[in-house]
Amino acid sequence: MSLYNLMQYCFFGFGIYNLFFLIFRKNKFFHNKIKFKEIDQAATITLIICGMIYLANWTFDWIYIFANRNSENSKSIFNRLNGPYGFAVYTQQLTYITACLLFLLKFVKKSSIIRFLIGFIFLFNFEKFVIIVTSLHRDYLPSSWTMYQSSFGWIIADWTIKTLIFASFTTITYFIINRNKR
Repeated sequence: MSLYNLMQYCFFGFGIYNLFFLIFRKNKFFHNKIKFKEIDQAATITLIICGMIYLANWTFDWIYIFANRNSENSKSIFNRLNGPYGFAVYTQQLTYITACLLFLLKFVKKSSIIRFLIGFIFLFNFEKFVIIVTSLHRDYLPSSWTMYQSSFGWIIADWTIKTLIFASFTTITYFIINRNKR
C-alpha cells in the first residue's frame, strides 16, 4: 500500500466521519455522552496532518518526475498531462490538499454547509470517474460494454476499512492531544 492510498483512505474516512458528525452533533442524547469538541479537534488535526503528508509526497513525486524527464515513467505522465483527461492527474490532488488546508480556518470548522460540501468532496473519487469515462469513450459499441459487477458487501468492507484507518489515526491524535489533561 502506497502513502498516496493511505492518505486517500484517511480523506474518505474523514468524509464518512464528517457526515456522522454533522448528524449527531445536534442530537442532545449523544451530546451529553460524547466529547464532540475534543473528537472533532482530533479529527481535523488528523485531516490537516494527512493533507500535509499528501502535499509533501505529491511535491516530492513531481520533483522526481521533472528531475528524471527522460525516463519512461516521466514520459507516460507527461503524455497523461497533455491528453484529453489531463485535468484529472492534478485535480484530485489539488482538491484534497486545498480542502484539508481549509480546515485551518475557524469558520470552515463551524459551518455545517461548508463541512458537508468538503466531506462530499472527500467521498468522491476522481480516479474512478476518469477510468469509467475513458473506458466508455474509447469503446463505441454498446455490445462491447460490460457491466461492472461489484457486490454490496465489497463496498461496505471497503468503506469500513477506510473509516477504520482514519479512526485509528484520529484516536492516536486524540490521545496525544489529551495526554496532558489527565
